[in-house]
Amino acid sequence: MNNPALFKILYQDETLFYLGDIKTGTQETVARVEKAPESAAVQTNVTATPAKPATPPKPAIPATPAIPVAAPEFPQLRHKILILIDEPKQEEMLASEAAFLNNILKAVGHSTDHSDILNFSFLSGTDATKVFRDKKTNYFITFGVPLIKLHLDLLLPPYTPKNIEGVWFLLTDPLVVIEADRNLKKKLWQALQKMFEVS
Repeated sequence: MNNPALFKILYQDETLFYLGDIKTGTQETVARVEKAPESAAVQTNVTATPAKPATPPKPAIPATPAIPVAAPEFPQLRHKILILIDEPKQEEMLASEAAFLNNILKAVGHSTDHSDILNFSFLSGTDATKVFRDKKTNYFITFGVPLIKLHLDLLLPPYTPKNIEGVWFLLTDPLVVIEADRNLKKKLWQALQKMFEVS
């Protein structure tokens, strides 16, 4: 089986293994090298990695149901007239403003004693939608407090009283501004006259 002619027939011109010029007499010796299976080679190179121990799953913490936090409510009203002012520096109105407001209300048959006067800057709850919806007041007068701050989406021109679903609204400038301006005093007087006469 060491016949060079047989190797030539089987492997044609391929060189299976070359050992330089080794000759036995006049014949070339061709050595055949058996190839080791690739899988075995791969197996010898792979080192076994120890498997990491599986971490036990963390116990599920039951979700605490969220407790709804109630928004602070608008203050309870005792009178049919609600007057809103905005004095960030002090909770009570200045004495001069209180006297001016009382005089102008008296001229239309009312007074500050029979009105709820709230300072917007000191309110815990500013959402007046329930007051409007439940008709807890008949007259809603704001001095320098935009209605949008009270969550009321009503577009009203200043000094123009308007009855909306049984509640009268009047939007004006801050009292300190009106008190210093004769024209604004007149506009406020006319607006209050109209509001309380018609009703």
